[in-house]
Amino acid sequence: MKICHVDPGCGLSIPPKSWGAIEKLIWEFHQNQTKLGHEVHIRMAGQITPNEFDVVHCHVANLAIELGKRNIPYVYQLHDHHAYHFGKDSFVFKENLEAIKGSLITLLPAKFLVNYFDHPKCVYFSHGVNTEFFHPDLTKKKDKTFFMLANNGLAGNAGFDRKGFEYGIALASKLNKSITIAGPENNKHFFNSHLWTLGYPKLEILYDPTQEKVRELFQTHKIFLHPTMLEAGHPNLTMVEAAACGTPIIADWEMETDFHGAWRSPRDVFMMELGYNDIISRYDDYSSQALTTARNLDWYNRSIELIKIYSQFL
Repeated sequence: MKICHVDPGCGLSIPPKSWGAIEKLIWEFHQNQTKLGHEVHIRMAGQITPNEFDVVHCHVANLAIELGKRNIPYVYQLHDHHAYHFGKDSFVFKENLEAIKGSLITLLPAKFLVNYFDHPKCVYFSHGVNTEFFHPDLTKKKDKTFFMLANNGLAGNAGFDRKGFEYGIALASKLNKSITIAGPENNKHFFNSHLWTLGYPKLEILYDPTQEKVRELFQTHKIFLHPTMLEAGHPNLTMVEAAACGTPIIADWEMETDFHGAWRSPRDVFMMELGYNDIISRYDDYSSQALTTARNLDWYNRSIELIKIYSQFL
């Protein structure tokens, strides 16, 4: 099968050097579909010509619409939480719906989005993880408690706490535990807007960590925190990466999706504390379940399932 993934054109390298979720996903598909024996390319939308590929897989709505206008059939994969945040009367919802309608099939990494768009071409397709790269390291001590990894902000307001940094810091403060928060430099806007968070002495902030550093952080922290209020992926990439490192998780994610090795909690510090106590009391069990979840969601397995979806349209 000759496959092309469309570069989203955001100016980030594929694979990304530090940050870039869509770019990471495209690279994992490229690598694993190649392992499965397929010819896989990554190109800008304008460089793709009709009938050149068996499958064109697009990850951005406006580029998908462009492909459709040029009579290039495409598989669409939606990653934009703004389509939900701004509502069904918004431009971003209508643009994504147009991309869905023009697709062969549309993959949505959250079941609530399948219901939200309510279109027959929409199917749930979960995110995965590279378990060869993200893995436990028994030579490293888990001597730090909480870890958060995210690009905070919402809808152009970089200071908005979509990812729940305040809740993570409040939990760490309540328990007098260490917390590390990593992500792109964009997170400086959050901390500048919430100066009280900088007063907690056991808070460490890291900007633009490499993927190798991110892996080390998962491996050296006891619990990953993800009290997010809105995600296009359930689970999102950081949850499965934490799980692949054997790190249990306290998070909020959709009720329709199971995720073993994690404690489900709303954005409530007292509920998160209950999760912490339960995880610590049964840590090895949570860690083992997390590893099993990650193995099931390995990108190689996800790529096998994706090839089956492609095959419906050949």
